[in-house]
Amino acid sequence: MSTKANKTGFIFDESSDIHHEKIKSIKTMKHLTTIILLAACSLLTMAQPPQGPQRYGSRFLQNRPSSYFSSDDARRVGDQVLLWQRTTGGWPKNIDMATPMTEEQKSKVRADFSRQDDSTTDNGATTMQMNYLARLFQATGDPRYRDGFRKGLEYLLSGQYANGGWPQFWPEQRDYQIHITYNDDAMINTMQLLRNVYEEKEPYGNGLSDAALKKKLKKAFDKSVECILKTQIVSKFSGVKGTKDDGLAIWCQQHYRDTYLPAPARAYELPSFCPVESAWIVRLLMQLPNPDKRVKAAVHAAMAWFDKYKLTGLSYKRIFTNGILNATLVEDPKAEAPIWGRFYDLDNCLPYVCDRDGIPRRRLEDIGSERRNGYGWYSARPAELYPIYEEWADKYDPKNKVSISLKTKGANENGTLILGVQPTIKEELFDAIVQRGGSIQEAIDRAPENPTEPYKILIKKGLYHEKVIVDRPNIVLVGENRDSCIIVGAEANGLMMKAQHKGERVHSGILVLTSKADDCVISGLTVINNYGTTVTNTTTHQFSVYGSATRTIIINSNIIADGNDALSLWGKGDDGKGGLYYHSDLFIRCPGVDFICPRGKCYATRCRFIGDTRAILWHDGRGDISNKFVVTNSEFDALKPTPLGRYHHDSQFFIVNCHMTKNIKDEDIDHAYKRQPELANGKTVDPCPWGHRVYYYGCTRDGGHSGWLNDNMDKAEGHPTYYTTTATWTFDGKWDPEKRIRDLWNVLAY
Repeated sequence: MSTKANKTGFIFDESSDIHHEKIKSIKTMKHLTTIILLAACSLLTMAQPPQGPQRYGSRFLQNRPSSYFSSDDARRVGDQVLLWQRTTGGWPKNIDMATPMTEEQKSKVRADFSRQDDSTTDNGATTMQMNYLARLFQATGDPRYRDGFRKGLEYLLSGQYANGGWPQFWPEQRDYQIHITYNDDAMINTMQLLRNVYEEKEPYGNGLSDAALKKKLKKAFDKSVECILKTQIVSKFSGVKGTKDDGLAIWCQQHYRDTYLPAPARAYELPSFCPVESAWIVRLLMQLPNPDKRVKAAVHAAMAWFDKYKLTGLSYKRIFTNGILNATLVEDPKAEAPIWGRFYDLDNCLPYVCDRDGIPRRRLEDIGSERRNGYGWYSARPAELYPIYEEWADKYDPKNKVSISLKTKGANENGTLILGVQPTIKEELFDAIVQRGGSIQEAIDRAPENPTEPYKILIKKGLYHEKVIVDRPNIVLVGENRDSCIIVGAEANGLMMKAQHKGERVHSGILVLTSKADDCVISGLTVINNYGTTVTNTTTHQFSVYGSATRTIIINSNIIADGNDALSLWGKGDDGKGGLYYHSDLFIRCPGVDFICPRGKCYATRCRFIGDTRAILWHDGRGDISNKFVVTNSEFDALKPTPLGRYHHDSQFFIVNCHMTKNIKDEDIDHAYKRQPELANGKTVDPCPWGHRVYYYGCTRDGGHSGWLNDNMDKAEGHPTYYTTTATWTFDGKWDPEKRIRDLWNVLAY
């Protein structure tokens, strides 16, 4: 379930969230946007066949008319489908198997025949190829296509767990691939195919299976129904309160195979109530002949849940803004049909969205553009079940039929839930509270010298005119409100508010983390160094935040300075090769140069940078060739034409899915003296032996660019992709700051 962007720059998710089937269910989508996204999906390819007219695509196999299967081209495609079939009997996903392949490409596919780790039912794989082979066999009678189909059947049967569920990958699996998987309808697609074969529905008759095989398929199908009933979530958020089915809700995208409980998958797919996948589960249950009491109860409860938690008066739209496709949820009194969130959390039954950091948010605006626009967060799919349910319930169980309607107000309009509600701070969770007019420094000084657990300090709204020094580890500073909790001072190298703390010299800066302040977290603050406007009109070094510690997390804050190096984390790290730093949701404003300038490894996401003529980004990666500065899903703007960044020493930049206004100069990040060599006169210039290492992916600039912003991440060491340039990747798996944030989310929530 990975995500890609095609050459047009449109981002789409390979989990079929923006494939044409699901696009049709979003009733409010603009027709033009739909067409463009459909075209984007058709470009998906892994085989990289010869380019040319876009006649073929990964969904080509699903869309052929019956007359096509008598053609020579149908046989050619069928032969390529057989070529891609692994020794397991299954197929890999997201591959264009229809476009003509060169002999060299075919040789590469043959070399992978014995792979055990990429056969899957995810994204329609395997069942899609099997359907094509069945239709081709019916048209041609060629036994090769029948044999390939039967081998696929054996593959499907081999993957079923004893409890009736299916994972999405087998025989080799990793991570969440072992879970029972409803996501992208993987298990439902498998069940529907098995049922169609043993019932000999077109095109699965005429010798594609025999009596013994059909008996096995029927047994497997019945076991899978049992699994569905066992995995239905039991929760206080049931839609059938006070009935005999009280407690039954819907399903998660995936469930643990041993406990049947909801399970996580990708970082942004948390254990949740999942209406999209649940809708097709319910549809399948309503197709069962002579449903028993448990099936009836499951259907009634799920439909009641859909009705209770539907959302009305809203439209989920994807619109172009400055050439960028943006997903939005807007109030729309004219919306004809309800929609549902992709995920509802299990604790509060509130719709949420999630970025790759795995932290649930209440608003689309709170996540980065890549996940915001590359995933289907709302859907109208369950609405399709309403008329089906009415007929089903009248036929099979009118006595227990639940009252539902597409016309009544949804949960957001009738008071059942409040969309977009932000978390409130619970003061009892903190170890210390700084009241307005109090001293932040005194609260830090009262903390243990070496706290083994996070020492959490809440700073109430107010203006704090002081220099704050963090000189111990594991301190968590949380402002009550980032815009109303302000630490301000005026410092430069020549003028210090405070040069010593407890008899030790301290660095300049308004908020300083000493070398003893490892593992600290800062959130919800505005930190301002106004030396340049209150003391001397200069943009010399004016640190707002300076740090010589490592594993530093600064999030949800405003960092503002009147001079250079506003946010400077320059720790040496545990190994002496550079510190580790994580940033998210920062606003950084500075007229100086290098105003975010880490030394070591740094990951920043969902940040907004505002410059003023001088280079914004800077990185010093000396000491370790793997040091890097990664910036994702962020925005760059400036008051006047401003360079994106520069470097003086060996560095490595990854700028991923970021947007720049026209005031960001049309020029690459480069050595500080390359364009102005005269500035190097009299200085020792680092030759940077590791070379120019600046990589981009999915970035845009208003007004276009001269080519430097083209995707080139494939040229970096290890050929990373945009969805692998995560925080844990940045830190080589040695530190997971996002887990730390999740663990502290009850106090950091914003």
